[in-house]
Amino acid sequence: MKTLQLSSLAGLCFLMPPAFAQACPGQVPPGLTAVPVASKAVVNGLSMAINQVQGPGTASSVLDRVEQQWKQGGFDVRRGNAMGWDTVSALGKGCLVTLQLVNRNGVFGYLARSTPHSGAAASPAAMGVPLPPDARVASSVASDDDGRKGLVVTMSSPLTLDQLGEFFMRQLGDQGWNGLRSHQIVNPANGVASLLVNARRGRGQVELMMWREGGTQIVMTISEAL
Repeated sequence: MKTLQLSSLAGLCFLMPPAFAQACPGQVPPGLTAVPVASKAVVNGLSMAINQVQGPGTASSVLDRVEQQWKQGGFDVRRGNAMGWDTVSALGKGCLVTLQLVNRNGVFGYLARSTPHSGAAASPAAMGVPLPPDARVASSVASDDDGRKGLVVTMSSPLTLDQLGEFFMRQLGDQGWNGLRSHQIVNPANGVASLLVNARRGRGQVELMMWREGGTQIVMTISEAL
């Protein structure tokens, strides 16, 4: 299963409006080459087909060109910037297409087509990983790669690192996860401690990284092996 950059997906979600307004652009913009990286991703309740794109030029010049092409096609087009990515989005009937780029050996980025998701997406509980009490989920990215489910969840919690470590070690053990490991890493430059928790169960693997910042920040990754 390919790992998507969470920051880039968060940027895409940041631009998504609450409602969808005619059909979206269906092709990769001219001048860009595309490689599919996810066809069954679900990001914060939206189904997404995502392509990694690259090509010559600069992000601003490519986005200017694409913006004009999409406007000429009659789409509702919006420009923006999210988490360091320059973006252009075309809103259509029941869909949203977003191109986000950075300057990297020409331009590099992602083209995502989003539609409302029907059915149940993967969740931590469904994959056997409980969430701590009072946790606030900021982003949830689910994927399905030939039957291998994956999930990345970012959240925050008022609990301390020690409390969260005890919670996950106890709860994962109760859910039948084994090979439980927990250890702290301290950044010598600033003294900030991070807590890592790992466990396995059958084909599944869960990895948690936690650190103190406005409470405790948590990144949870759950994946299935072949």
